[in-house]
Amino acid sequence: MDLGIRLICQDLDDSKLSTFAREVSQSLRSARVGEAALAHAETAKPGTKGDPVTLSTIVLTLLGSGGVAVSLVQVLKAFVERKSSLRFEFTRPDGKKLEMSAENLGKESLERTARTVEAFLKE
Repeated sequence: MDLGIRLICQDLDDSKLSTFAREVSQSLRSARVGEAALAHAETAKPGTKGDPVTLSTIVLTLLGSGGVAVSLVQVLKAFVERKSSLRFEFTRPDGKKLEMSAENLGKESLERTARTVEAFLKE
């Protein structure tokens, strides 16, 4: 399954958000959550940097279903610890969305969040 992950943060400019997206993508690959790559705008105009939404979006092709949600949540938690205002919006191929923020990735809610993500991926 392909999953879109958009990074959202009002405190970061497009360049820094794009850098975070590249780092998240690399971390997802390193954690063997799946094949992760930055999304590319289909209609980028010559001489422009690209759409800010596209610059901060990762396409993740999940490698499996067992334990993927826990690994995914752990990777994202590390980035929220660096920037607490960072949020993540997941989009499935059918268009259904799920949003996560720092409050979903705290120690006390981590297990619940992993279950929510797992259910979202299975629906």
